[in-house]
Amino acid sequence: MSTDSRSVERFVRLPTVTSSVVALAAAGSAVGLLAGTAIQRRLLAVVLLGVAAVGIGGRLYTGAQRPTGLVIAAVGTLLVAVAVGATLVLPAAFSHRLELLPGLVGLWLLAAALVPIRVAWSRRLIDLGTGLVFAGVLLSGVLRDASTVTLVVAGAATILAWDAAENATSLGGQIGAHSATPSARAELVHIGITAGVALVAVAIVLGVGRLGVDGLPFAALLGLLIAGVLFALVANQ
Repeated sequence: MSTDSRSVERFVRLPTVTSSVVALAAAGSAVGLLAGTAIQRRLLAVVLLGVAAVGIGGRLYTGAQRPTGLVIAAVGTLLVAVAVGATLVLPAAFSHRLELLPGLVGLWLLAAALVPIRVAWSRRLIDLGTGLVFAGVLLSGVLRDASTVTLVVAGAATILAWDAAENATSLGGQIGAHSATPSARAELVHIGITAGVALVAVAIVLGVGRLGVDGLPFAALLGLLIAGVLFALVANQ
């Protein structure tokens, strides 16, 4: 097999771009919804910049611009590392550090899954990255009693991020991410269906919360949201 054939085969195995961008945007939105202080928002902004650099640099590295891509991805990773380190010391309240940290690390792992740093690791990194983002959602509910609306919307955004990332990986493996194989329309349709289901689930959960049922804890509301969205996703396969 020629070198050109190997590079084309490697390229088409990459996660698709549209779903990857949506996944990172949804995960970033979930973390952003929970960043309630100015310092948390600044740290998140640095991480989002770093994640964007990792994504762009990683794609350049897997393409024809390896040295440039490597430098950009390395700078992005350094930005994330600096922001994560600052998160351990800068927010005044320990609870603010604890609730933000998993989401920041999760964003980098999700970006690493969608570059990807290694194709075989993509799904595990997707699960770990979105799992950490979701852990931040849970911690916000426990540590600072974030509003139900904020928590369920952030939870829904995390599920959307997971589904979009999984779809990017699956579609990239099936039809490829090569520019000659357009898939954006199919990806947007899939994302739209998932987003619609998530919105319905959020509405149901908030509706149940407004009923004022005694003894209905936050965990039950969030569990209802997750169960509804995941059931819809499974049924839609």
